[in-house]
Amino acid sequence: MRALLFFLLLLGAGLGAQTTYAPPLRGPLLITGTFGELRSNHFHGGLDFRGAVGTPVYCVADGFVSRISVSAGGYGQAIYVDHPDGRRSVYAHLEAFRQDLLDTVRARQFAEEEFAQDLRFDSTAFPVRLGDQIGEVGNRGFSFGPHLHFEIREIAEDVPLNPFSLGFPIADTRAPQIRNLRIYELDSSRHEQRTQTLEPTELPDNRYTLSDTVVVHAPRIGLSLKAYDRQNGLPNWNGIYAGELLADSVLVHQFAFNRIPYDRTRYLNAMTDYADWVANQSWYHRFWALTPEALFSSDTTRLGALDGSLQLRPGQPQSIRMRVLDYAGNLAELSFTVVFQPNTSPVPPRPHQYFLPAGEPSLIENGDFRLYLGPKALYRDCYFRYARLPDTSAGHLSDVHQIHSPLTPLHGQATLHLRPRVPVPEALRAHVYLGQCDDAGNYQSHGGEWEEDGRMRADISTFGDYALFLDTIPPWVDIEYFNTDLRRAVGFSLQLKDNVRGGQLHYRGTIDGKWVLLEHEAKSNRLNYSFNTQDPGPGEHLFVLTADDSRGNTLRWERRFRR
Repeated sequence: MRALLFFLLLLGAGLGAQTTYAPPLRGPLLITGTFGELRSNHFHGGLDFRGAVGTPVYCVADGFVSRISVSAGGYGQAIYVDHPDGRRSVYAHLEAFRQDLLDTVRARQFAEEEFAQDLRFDSTAFPVRLGDQIGEVGNRGFSFGPHLHFEIREIAEDVPLNPFSLGFPIADTRAPQIRNLRIYELDSSRHEQRTQTLEPTELPDNRYTLSDTVVVHAPRIGLSLKAYDRQNGLPNWNGIYAGELLADSVLVHQFAFNRIPYDRTRYLNAMTDYADWVANQSWYHRFWALTPEALFSSDTTRLGALDGSLQLRPGQPQSIRMRVLDYAGNLAELSFTVVFQPNTSPVPPRPHQYFLPAGEPSLIENGDFRLYLGPKALYRDCYFRYARLPDTSAGHLSDVHQIHSPLTPLHGQATLHLRPRVPVPEALRAHVYLGQCDDAGNYQSHGGEWEEDGRMRADISTFGDYALFLDTIPPWVDIEYFNTDLRRAVGFSLQLKDNVRGGQLHYRGTIDGKWVLLEHEAKSNRLNYSFNTQDPGPGEHLFVLTADDSRGNTLRWERRFRR
């Protein structure tokens, strides 16, 4: 109970400012995404509140609008409000801004002839009070269903904090659910040798157990859980808030998501089963850390240097308890026994071409191939595998370089240089990109720049198969709605597409030679034009869209219409 009491005290400590803040939405608060929830390469930095498009969004406390951002992806349309207590609230994926904020954004867009904007303000421009409406719920940016993404941050370092600490009235009497346990048998370097995946039996009072003692054949093991949180009134499976591991009643690992700096969010890949996420889109929380930087514990003085892996003695059973908690204090607990029985079978060697130690920079170079990894690129020592596969397929300008395994996480970026099989003619050099390919034949561009030595350089963020590719196909347009007679229409909509994923598309639209605002939705490649924002007036008009893909391929698309 001591560890559980620590967590409950931790919960109470975070509620000191609850009377200062009011919820950003009226009515019942329905949570569809929690702070610290596991996402691709990052922890979720706020709370997602379900709401229909157009639902009013209110300022949660007195302050001033310090920033407005508009982008095709990411948060789409977002408002940032700074508060006197040193915290900042963020309201993202908005469908609409308050009129004076919208007017300011529109003026800048037309002045710069650019849709994407990032506007900053001092305290005198747009002061706001608690309860002021500042926008409307939407589905802009990389949002895949209408909702409000809400954050609370420390202003000083712009660090996201858990918004549950504001004390919003969110009904939650449901305990988290534990679905699967995974046990990793580890070698002396903490690398997995074998794994077992087990499904616990659920008992009354949110307790779980295993029917039999778990037998392992290595003296050191690591544990992970697939577990989810559930709020009242919704079927969503959200992320858990905290977890702890006890062996024979001794706390050996613990984490809690109260504060997640941006420079630590990618360490998610070190405290999850990254390989299972890549292969199966399935999340397991590790209850042992691949690197000390992945410890999100508020009690590091007690835990010391313990990473959460367990050292077992032959034939001596060990009692294990694994707990997961939500911010409301609801608890689910898995209890079981594990025993180590030595296995005389030798551990098979790890085939590799290079040994790359964690914590040190590494450089691999063979003339046509060069890979640099910074000192923080690896969470643990890597038995690095490399192969070069000849490929003369159309569009392939180099062999395919198999760079280790995409199931091994990279922290941040590595720098890759590749040389084409033969020199590329000057007329085609701008059309070349360094790309990643998968087993399904999909290609992902990482851009690239030519170096003086004849190789192309680009940053990569994952291991995998890479090569140089030729792209001579320009972007193209698919019409969603664009009749030639638009006299009764509110606007038109197009999709701007490219043959390569990851490429940077740049576009510009004009009507009768004058720049027009095309709102860009990256998730659907959609460009939307509204006559409510800009109307050329009655008569015949010419719309022209120009675009380039940063690989030297350009588009010019025209359409006449009547207004």
